[in-house]
Amino acid sequence: MSAAASASDIAQLRHDRREMRRELARVRWWRQLVQARRELSIASIAQPGTVESVGIDATWEALAADAPTSRELSDAVWPQGDAPSVASLEELDSLEKRLATYESRVAHNLDAVTAAMVAAMGAAQRTVGTAKERDHA
Repeated sequence: MSAAASASDIAQLRHDRREMRRELARVRWWRQLVQARRELSIASIAQPGTVESVGIDATWEALAADAPTSRELSDAVWPQGDAPSVASLEELDSLEKRLATYESRVAHNLDAVTAAMVAAMGAAQRTVGTAKERDHA
């Protein structure tokens, strides 16, 4: 591996890692908004003094691994005048699970890119060290 090629590879891995970190931060921000909207919906449904159950099932069916779209996220977090309901809570829970799955995939990808970057940097360092040894010999 030439020094120029390894420098290019490392630069690309740094870029990829930076993008994965940005995406991870974006997903975590959306998750916080979805969780906050869910809490507001629960508060609206269960008015103070209300003792009855809202009938939310505690177990949810496994969801598709596809990440939610920005439109889905914004519609869930900033609803257009819809009153909170059990159905809206279910939609928020579904969205939260999809985001959690996506966050896990992004975090895993970030770890893989970081490991590849470290390996490439190590290989580049070994190449430079070997070249210096040859120059001094």
